[in-house]
Formats: sequence, C-alpha cells, structure tokens
Amino acid sequence: MAIHLEKTINSPVLRLLINADILARDKNSNPILLADVRTQTIHPQVSTKMIDSLLQANGSIPFAMLVNPEKISIFKWGRDNWQEPICVFNTVDVLSQYEPQFGKKRIFHTYFTSLVEAWLRDLAYHWHSQQPPFWEEIKSIGLLEKLADGTTEEDVDIVEVNI
Repeated sequence: MAIHLEKTINSPVLRLLINADILARDKNSNPILLADVRTQTIHPQVSTKMIDSLLQANGSIPFAMLVNPEKISIFKWGRDNWQEPICVFNTVDVLSQYEPQFGKKRIFHTYFTSLVEAWLRDLAYHWHSQQPPFWEEIKSIGLLEKLADGTTEEDVDIVEVNI
C-alpha cells in the first residue's frame, strides 16, 4: 500500500492506494471485502497489509481476508478487537470443494486466488452448492448478506481521494 500526497490549487489531496488479490463488491458495486492470498503459510499477525488497508479505508470496506494454504482468516472492521480474525477456517476444508486435489498437490498463486474467488462466488450465487463451505459462519458475521448478488475482481488497485 502506498500513500501519495499531492497539492492542488488550494488544498492537499490524499490518495490512498490499496492493492488486493481479490476485491468483493456488493450488488451496488460497493467494496466489501479485501483478500490477500499467499501461497506460503504465514502467521495471522503478519497480516499488516490487510490491517493497514482496513485502517486506510476507515470503515468503507468492512471485511478483509487473509488466505494461506493452512488457514482463511476473516477480519471485520468496527469490532472492539477488529485486528484479530472474527473467523478462521481450514483452507483445505473450504477449497477442496472446488479442487479435490487441494492440499495434495502444488497450487500456484493465480489458481489459488481463483479457487478463493470461486468460493466467494458460490457464497454469493450458489453456483456449485446450496450451502457452500462455512455458509452458516459467513452468514453469522454479516458477510453473506453483503456478498449476495455481488461481484469479485482479482488483482485490484483501489484509489480513494480525500480532500
């Protein structure tokens, strides 16, 4: 993430650049979830990129997700302890529904990201199953309602301007 300060005629303009492997948008195209996908296992406390992104978005993006081969950790802005995951799932339990060999063979970043995106789209549209993996848990944190009829994009840069 980079922050650039530019000067206009009379006032400074703050440009925030947030990069996400996946950006989920609600049915009105509002950003609702940033996802950082890593092919190597990292500890949840190494999720400073996601935490910084949520801080910079200041509540305009309510969820972030850190994905690695072992765990999917979801963070929710606005909780007392929002820097700790609100949900943690076993990645194999989620993604093996979309790739039966997940966890048994090497998966490259692009395919890994596409599998995570497939799960998010299944939650939004039920294209693969009536109750995608961890559907109840995603519903209980308020994310399922936001994903419904929404879209996802890969490798996205979000630029916000504050005057």
